[in-house]
Amino acid sequence: MNSRSRQKRILEHLQEHPILTVGEIVELIECSPATIRRDIIELDEQGKLKKIRNGAEKILSPNTSESPGFKGFYPNISDYNNFDECDRIARQAVQLCQDRDNVFIGEGKTTFLMGKYLLGTNIHVYSNYLPLVTYLISEGYAHLVVLGGQYIKSQSLLVSPEIQESYQGRYLFVSGDGLTDAGLTKSALLAFMEEKKMHAYADKIIALVDADKIGVFGGITLFNLDELDIVITGKTADPAIIERLNRKNIKVFLV
Repeated sequence: MNSRSRQKRILEHLQEHPILTVGEIVELIECSPATIRRDIIELDEQGKLKKIRNGAEKILSPNTSESPGFKGFYPNISDYNNFDECDRIARQAVQLCQDRDNVFIGEGKTTFLMGKYLLGTNIHVYSNYLPLVTYLISEGYAHLVVLGGQYIKSQSLLVSPEIQESYQGRYLFVSGDGLTDAGLTKSALLAFMEEKKMHAYADKIIALVDADKIGVFGGITLFNLDELDIVITGKTADPAIIERLNRKNIKVFLV
């Protein structure tokens, strides 16, 4: 099998299995580990996958090989503690939306994953989270409003000093670094401030929280439990905390 055919098979398999080891690819294609490592290096240089220790991972973002300023701009699969769980959370979040909804989306690796599920929908997205915004633009998404302001490179945000009173939407989707009896907490101060502004635009707040962050205090309280309407998290989340959320009449989705 020539290199073009091998590399095509590697990329096809990464669509179904986002992370592959060299050994798994060797078994799939039946060639030497050295050959597979050379293929991975070539595909990494082309921006078609990300080379990781003893393997490769699927690229989540548009090809940035010719745009060095975007290197490290988009989340990678290895940045997630549990990519599959975060992906399920993102899919459930988009499934809650209705046709022609206006929704506001804050920053975060899980909110970024909502992008691929938004494609092909008629949901109107308002966001200042540039990885999500640029992903949707690169995919030709037509229903997008960019919340403008100063570009803060360290957090990939556009920060604005003003609230736009004319904006209105059904949901605000936010991520956090923890969720306890104190509410949804977040450590990124600028993102915290911008999402507080977005709260003025949205009817309901939906928190997207990894299961291992349930019961963890992760910084400043972004929204207390009385402000949250829905929480989407993983099935292994602390049941005691989930019960407290239910008692607060917060709808919980375990995915």
